[in-house]
This record gives sequence, structure tokens and C-alpha cells, in this order.
Amino acid sequence: MAEIIQDGTGKSYGAKVDIDGRLHVDSIGTDREAYSSQLGNSFNLNTGRITLTNASTENAVMYVRNNENYPLVLTNFFYQTGASTGGSGNIFVKIIRNPTTGTIISGATAGDINVNRNFGSSKTLDVTFYKGATGLTITDGSTALESILATATQRIAVSAGAITLPKGASVGVVFTTPAGNTSMIVEFAIACYLETEEGQI
Repeated sequence: MAEIIQDGTGKSYGAKVDIDGRLHVDSIGTDREAYSSQLGNSFNLNTGRITLTNASTENAVMYVRNNENYPLVLTNFFYQTGASTGGSGNIFVKIIRNPTTGTIISGATAGDINVNRNFGSSKTLDVTFYKGATGLTITDGSTALESILATATQRIAVSAGAITLPKGASVGVVFTTPAGNTSMIVEFAIACYLETEEGQI
């Protein structure tokens, strides 16, 4: 006796199987980041503007530690750079894996923006989030990603390929100013979402 797959709406529509035995379906796919935004679990972290006044020097500019019970998935890093006064050559950006010490942490200046990307959601993200300044440091952890940019770079998005921060894990950003620089406005941001049980698809 043949089995029939019917819909669950009470209209008794049956599934179609073609001559080659293939079941015909029509589906709508949603990626995890978009779905997490719909659930109110997607966030933007932004340092706000930072003025760096040194030259050819590393500066810790961003630090984030996940305090949530769920993993925090980082999908993109955003670097924004204004014009450099006196600077030329390349600038360098490093993403640091699991930093725990440095003056960006001991100095503890809160980042400017921690916002839910679902503008109708009141959910908040529990992270320790600090912004940096000229001469601040990260003194441990390891380099996970490095970018080499021209001084004239204005904005770049770097896809991190879904870096995951379990509870207690952290990430830092270190920016090296160009040679000759005396003043440069920079800004850094992270797009991220919580991998909650409700977000499993």
C-alpha cells in the first residue's frame, strides 16, 4: 500500500513525486545571521571615533569579552580610517585571540555603541567592551588575523569567517599608525550574533 505525504493544514494537499522518484519541494532559506537578527540576537559593537597621535606604533583600539552563556559569533570586522596628518605608507591591523592583559583592559573605557540590529528588540548583549586610545596595549593572546592597508584607506570590511567566542573568550584589535603620523581618526566595529538554542536552524 502506497504512503501519501499530506500537508498539515487540513486541505489534504499531497506531495508530488515525479517519474524519476524525486519529491518536489519549494523552500525559503535564511542564513543564521539574518535569522538571528529576526530573533533579536544580532548586534553591532562600535568603538566610536578614536584619535591616534603617534607614528609607526601599535595601539590597542578594541577589546571584547563574551559574558553570555551562549557562543558569540563574529562575522565581520569593520575598519574606518580618516586622513592622516603627516602620515604615509602602510597601516596594519591585527586581530588578537583571547587577550587578557594590557592597558586597554586595565584602563577600561567603555565602547561607544552596543546595539541590537533588530530595531524592534529590547534584548541586550552582555559583553565586556572597551575602546582604545593612543599608546594603549594588549600584552598577551596571539595574532589570529592581520591586514595590511594603505594609509589612504577609508573603510574596509573584513569577513572573519565566523570567529566564535564561547563564554569567557575574548578578542582584541591592534592598529599600527603610519610613519610620520601626528593625528588620525579611526573607528572599529564588529558585527556579531548569539548562537542561542532558539537560533538553531
